[in-house]
Amino acid sequence: MITVKAPTVYVHEANILEQSGPRIAQLGQHVLIIAGESALEAVKPYLLPSLEEHKIKFHVQLFHGEVTTSQIDTFTQQAFDLDVDLIIGVGGGKVLDLSKAVAEQAQLSIVTVPTIAATCAAWSALTVLYDEQGQSAGYRPLRRSPDLVLADPHILASAPRRYLAAGIGDTLVKWHEFAVNLSGNSTSLTLRNSVSTAKLALDILEAHAIDVYESTDTTGSTPQFRDVADAIIVLAGLVGSISDGSLHAAIAHGLHDSLTKLPETHASLHGEKVAFGLFTQWILEGKTGDELQELTTLLHKLNLPITLAQLGIQQQPQEAAAHIAAGLQLREGSAAHLSFGVSTAQVTEAILQADRIGQTFIESSQSSESSTYTKEVSSL
Repeated sequence: MITVKAPTVYVHEANILEQSGPRIAQLGQHVLIIAGESALEAVKPYLLPSLEEHKIKFHVQLFHGEVTTSQIDTFTQQAFDLDVDLIIGVGGGKVLDLSKAVAEQAQLSIVTVPTIAATCAAWSALTVLYDEQGQSAGYRPLRRSPDLVLADPHILASAPRRYLAAGIGDTLVKWHEFAVNLSGNSTSLTLRNSVSTAKLALDILEAHAIDVYESTDTTGSTPQFRDVADAIIVLAGLVGSISDGSLHAAIAHGLHDSLTKLPETHASLHGEKVAFGLFTQWILEGKTGDELQELTTLLHKLNLPITLAQLGIQQQPQEAAAHIAAGLQLREGSAAHLSFGVSTAQVTEAILQADRIGQTFIESSQSSESSTYTKEVSSL
């Protein structure tokens, strides 16, 4: 059986929040807005006046912390107590994941308003769960995707570039994670669809990601920015929108989940952890030479981590790598689809090798930059 879960309406358009009232009014007249503090400040001048103009009653509740089952229960109870008929989630991945789970638990419609292009959370029918300490606690599949997604390019482009880089990293991973499963599961229509969609996202990012990341434009009006933002939100979301129950081994995301068990990585974003997971996966695949150099260069240009230290891990590399590898959990049976091994020993060595390559690359880059600076000074 094939199931498809995607938003009813997705709008990525300039000034869409200023014009959001009529669309939102079709879904509800009494709203609970769940938002991050910075996210609320970003949308307040546009979203709230439009709600007021169309006589939509709203309550705002700020969200801090982790998406835990307890937090979902608490916000759900607030929705019941206020007797709202719609949830609007405003912010990044954690706020949107919480909002989606609350809407489903309260059996309400949901509007997502992403304020950063860091994940596909605004689109997906999934909530990523954590415990109170910020450690991965599994996933909650949702019955459906949001009813409405409202993405304003100016707000997305105005966010700190670190979030954009994390979104690029998370989206780059999609093709590499799904494609390696084809060798053992090539008959799955949904897997082939995911690979094809992820390849389109990969092509867009390879063409435009660096330029968009390095751009100082905050309007989000260029075709390149819109393509990159849509690759992160829409195409990455579409990769997981169609399912037939077949298994695939998500190595980079599995390593992300294991990394969350180390408290020192909690300052790193989802896409940053996943990017290092991709680096490790490439070594497991047996990639060498120019291929690893190309990926290392790309990640470094995006300021994505290529060493354990950049993830905040200061303990001995051998100890950290063994801990991370031991915590890698793939869905039962999924590793059989891979053409390479993922034993704890192999993953440990791959993490260590990635860390060594990353350290060497950074040292080489710093030496090169220092040499260039010396030459420039000498020529004055």
